Amino acid sequence: MPEGLIVMKYNNKSGIAIKANYPEESMKLQESTLMHILNMHEFSKQAGIASLTIENLNIVTYYSGSDTDYFIVLKLDSLEDPDDYEEALNEISQIILKNLEDDNFIDMLPTFFKQVSRTSGNKDIS
Repeated sequence: MPEGLIVMKYNNKSGIAIKANYPEESMKLQESTLMHILNMHEFSKQAGIASLTIENLNIVTYYSGSDTDYFIVLKLDSLEDPDDYEEALNEISQIILKNLEDDNFIDMLPTFFKQVSRTSGNKDIS
């Protein structure tokens, strides 16, 4: 089962900024992990999904592309297969990106997290 969801943005001047996370109390990632996420997508600069497993950390991320530089990160249990969550993460990422104005997406995170957890990435969340 997923452990949490993070929305972060990259800015050339200020670096990585966490815009929201759910659940807040358990979703802390080290600065080095945030840099790994950034570097995974740095080369192509194109929107898409990538996964990263380092020691006990297992994540799947959606990158919005260089136009907006948003990252939606799903932290998984260390034994889960990130591929199982790609479709669901892609779907919720599109909704989040459409609701960035005025941070409207923040109130949606608990619902998205529950949907991704329930679907295990294998079913349509609509």
